[in-house]
Amino acid sequence: MFDDLQQQFNRSFDSLEDFADLISDYLQCPVTIEDANHYLLAYSSHDDETDQARVSTIIGRRVPERVINRFWKDGVIPKLNYSDEPLIISTIDEIGLGNRVAISIRKNEEVLGYIWVVDVRGILNKENLALLKMAARKARNQLLQFNLQRKKKERNEQELLWQMITGEIANYTRMKEQLLRIGHQQDQSIAILIFSIKDLSKDLMKQLTYLTNTTQKMKILIHTFDEDQLILLVAPKDKRTFVEETEQFLHSFLKQVNDRFDQDFQAIGCGYPKEDLRTINESYNEATAVLRLKQLFPRELKSAYFYHELGAFRYIDLLKRTPELQKLATNPALEKLATYDRENQTNLMETLETVLDYEDQLTKAAKKLHCHVNTLNYRLKRIKDITMIDIKNPVQKIGLYFDIKLVRKKH
Repeated sequence: MFDDLQQQFNRSFDSLEDFADLISDYLQCPVTIEDANHYLLAYSSHDDETDQARVSTIIGRRVPERVINRFWKDGVIPKLNYSDEPLIISTIDEIGLGNRVAISIRKNEEVLGYIWVVDVRGILNKENLALLKMAARKARNQLLQFNLQRKKKERNEQELLWQMITGEIANYTRMKEQLLRIGHQQDQSIAILIFSIKDLSKDLMKQLTYLTNTTQKMKILIHTFDEDQLILLVAPKDKRTFVEETEQFLHSFLKQVNDRFDQDFQAIGCGYPKEDLRTINESYNEATAVLRLKQLFPRELKSAYFYHELGAFRYIDLLKRTPELQKLATNPALEKLATYDRENQTNLMETLETVLDYEDQLTKAAKKLHCHVNTLNYRLKRIKDITMIDIKNPVQKIGLYFDIKLVRKKH
């Protein structure tokens, strides 16, 4: 049998479908072949027995995200990625998965794809598993060629993204055609999301690329890396619900990055969707503005993703970029408070800023300052005695908030 199969594998194949059919004929089981990002490349054509997970994969041309997530949770994909041995997977009814055997297609340490065999009747034996290893080795060359084509396509897409970001679009019609080829729909809005990452290594780049290619919570048209940033060009389902859709995507994406790879992002900035594709650079500028302010005010803007969520800091951003800011005199009340802190080794300026940050929620402010509420009330009375300011006065309160933030970052 092995000699016969070896001869069969040594011949050329018109397509991966022919190759999948050959494996299926020998194993008498349905076969699918996927790329490293779980997109369907080929499946055997004569399958009397199958399961719902395979049907969904064939219809959607990719493995459903709930199946991928379950495989990560159960350790299936990590085991496949770090071994060239077949892996037996028992039935998982919750995701419509019958008995499976899977093996990774590899070149050295790089995973090029996977072969999945549906074994509903549990008929595969050791000889069949050895045959599957032979099939994975044979598939290597075909997937290497596919990989080269995919990487060339990604480079072209990334070049297109940079043209859009910089506003230097050489040919608008060609740009629209390229976007349509990668899944953008006519008249669909697009937006930019940026993730700031500390210590972006090659391994982490591969892991993030895998996630952007496998997520189905949001349509990601193009991704690229720029120094310490992951940049995504996304196409929301509906411009009117973009914020909600993005927040759901971020919740899922961040959890997967943390759970699977034990990584976190430093900051995230989201631009708004644009209907005119020539103005996508505006979405990029909005996202970078959010990141810039989050870098300056990480504590205050920890939960902000969009420009409108920056609140008063939108105006602080405008004031910071105004030349007259350097000429603006420091609030005398704050100068008095700073002098008192220096001379008495106190932290009343920090106390005032924290109370303003927490909008007079003294219990939360006291917890942040690690003191009792009564102690905080005493400090506030002391601040009023020193500065003669009334933080209950809304006009003074808003002015103080701006003054403190601008003074803290003016130099």
